[in-house]
Amino acid sequence: MTLFIGSPGVSSTVFAQQTEEAHFMAELSGKSGIPPNLSTKTIGNAIFSVTRNGNEMLYTVNAMNINHVTDVVLVFSTSGLTSNVVFLRSGSQQGATGPINGLLVHGNITSSDLVGLLKGKHIPDLVKDMLDGNIYLRVYAIKFPLEIIGKITPAE
Repeated sequence: MTLFIGSPGVSSTVFAQQTEEAHFMAELSGKSGIPPNLSTKTIGNAIFSVTRNGNEMLYTVNAMNINHVTDVVLVFSTSGLTSNVVFLRSGSQQGATGPINGLLVHGNITSSDLVGLLKGKHIPDLVKDMLDGNIYLRVYAIKFPLEIIGKITPAE
């Protein structure tokens, strides 16, 4: 699959049309955290697909060997700056999970779900940050403050 990477002067509308079929993924582990969580045996993966002419992003997050998940969050991170940009699951609203060995969370993201640095922006802005390598998926659990994390990259 070929992904279109936006260039200066390309409108959000054109960018959205070009990324309509974009797919992304993340491999989740404790090794990618800062500092790394080498004691966890938890692993996971996530898949993201841009749909509805670039106005929505579907996601599925799977995890193995995890319990008491509180939050699942997309985070913008670059040059020491970190900002939550989408909450896929909020422990303060939903409570902690029981044991997970499979599907952790799934749903869709629209512009109204964007927070932090992306508040007021649109799905093509999130896609651009994913293509630029600035978006990570973090899974938090009660046992460890940051259980697993993974960089979101274009799926091949």
